Amino acid sequence: MKIKRYLVREMQEAIRLIKQDLGSDAVIVSSYKVAAKGLIGLFSPRLLEVTAVLDDNPEIQLSVGCPPAQMAVTAGNESAGEIGPAREPARVIPAGRHIEINRARKAYIAAKRNDDQKNSDLLSQELKRGLTAEKESKWSVIEDLDEPVGEEKQLFETMVDNVIKAGSNGDPGPRWRKTLLDMDIGEDIVEQLLSSVGHSNNGTGANSQDAYFSLIKQVTRLLEPAYHEEGRPRIYTFMGPPGGGKTTSLAKLATRLKIYDHRKIALVGISNYRIGSYDQLQAYGNFLGVPVEAVMTPAELAKILGSHADKDFILIDTDGRSAWNARQVLELKSFLNVLDEPHESFLVLSASSKNRDLVKTAGEFQRIGFTKFIFTRVDETETHGSILNLVLKTGAPVAYLAHGQEVPDDISDASPKVIAKLLFKGVDPD
Repeated sequence: MKIKRYLVREMQEAIRLIKQDLGSDAVIVSSYKVAAKGLIGLFSPRLLEVTAVLDDNPEIQLSVGCPPAQMAVTAGNESAGEIGPAREPARVIPAGRHIEINRARKAYIAAKRNDDQKNSDLLSQELKRGLTAEKESKWSVIEDLDEPVGEEKQLFETMVDNVIKAGSNGDPGPRWRKTLLDMDIGEDIVEQLLSSVGHSNNGTGANSQDAYFSLIKQVTRLLEPAYHEEGRPRIYTFMGPPGGGKTTSLAKLATRLKIYDHRKIALVGISNYRIGSYDQLQAYGNFLGVPVEAVMTPAELAKILGSHADKDFILIDTDGRSAWNARQVLELKSFLNVLDEPHESFLVLSASSKNRDLVKTAGEFQRIGFTKFIFTRVDETETHGSILNLVLKTGAPVAYLAHGQEVPDDISDASPKVIAKLLFKGVDPD
């Protein structure tokens, strides 16, 4: 027997390596998520640890991905040249959980025999959850599962049939799990949401419409702790990676304050790297008829802030700094240190960026401190799960959502309800 363990990003990669190393007769006996080693593991997606075995005498596999009548043909039929009923490729119960499922199945049958309706219902739900989870695994194997006979076999096969039917037109849990994962919501958050939905329906399951509205409520509740009432500071700082939309977001809010709220404002640009960034800010200042200042050192910034003590709001733009350049990011801290009054620091991110990159960027900018998010290009992607992931990971709320280039119209206030509805925009409740 040959046993090999693989650490991969996704199951397809593991399957390719297993076939390459052990051949097509190898089977996967376990797979689970593990965190990457070191500090990078805190901000990186978890890896998949897969164990495969090549045995000269493999165990018989029990298929639960198809109805019992479609299980593999017997050895006798094969020798006689007969062909069993056509079926899809078998999905089998993963090893490691088979003892638990076997025990739950026996307890369920015993409760049925004793006419214990309450316990049989609870055990039925537990067994369905176990079988459903195993049914979704395409590459795994079970060992030593006792073969049910007689009444046990009939009850167990009925349970398997129920699980198969539930995966397609009954319990919406498996389908909603896939939908939420496709929205780029983190796996741990998905499990938390589905668990909350189950509890809100007293464990009886819910139809798809009920689950849809319940999930929106649960997302709203998860986001609410990040939002709290606070005073409106006078100084706004905009930071983030290059091309994220900082200057355009600043212009939209500056236009609101100047034209709609009739406030006295000043614009300040901190520019050490990006040539021409001050020119764009100056163009917005000329349009609004407000003063625009450029600074290159913290001392200059402190002096400029003192000269605009009469302004209602001062909006500070910074040039883009890559999360992969720690020196550039930390350099901003020296500028923030001269702000001797309450201020708002917006981390401006593109909603169309990869979730992994957004997590990396937020982690690096947390080292210098930011208070709220602004997400731009919301209209350029169909998946917005990263917004939920980052709020829950950092505890910082989303202040604004930008969805176009029009100044000042294409920006809107964000709230837990607004974000929850955005996440499920375009999702069919059915």
